Amino acid sequence: MLCSHLATLAALAALAVPYAAGAQPMYTQGNRPVMIGSPEEGLDPCSLGMINDPPTGPDGGAVMVLPGDSTDLDYVDTVVHGQSVWVCEASGEPGEDEMLGIVYSHDPDQDCELSSPVDEPRAYVGPCSWGWVRAEWVEIVAG
Repeated sequence: MLCSHLATLAALAALAVPYAAGAQPMYTQGNRPVMIGSPEEGLDPCSLGMINDPPTGPDGGAVMVLPGDSTDLDYVDTVVHGQSVWVCEASGEPGEDEMLGIVYSHDPDQDCELSSPVDEPRAYVGPCSWGWVRAEWVEIVAG
């Protein structure tokens, strides 16, 4: 009986490896989660922003989404002009080095579950995507 349970666990672990490989990178080698929430009571966890006037390039006017607050990292996704994003965190000095931690979805009807206050700051874990972009390509529109 123990052998059959071990075989089942091994099979399940083998199935999980491809799924984990497609998930967002873990918090290593410069990867950094986007934090949501505020210690101030009653505030929404993030502000609404919009990608504005991104540079043209091989992705046709898209902004690279990075897994951490450094432009030295490889990008994991892109967002485009006019796309709504939730701006949850800022890092670096205002100006060229400033990075924004964003939450976003390519589906405009997706609820990212950010409309209610969060008691304690915590890493955003879904259901939408998250990452970091250069602040110069984001315009805050509400919040």
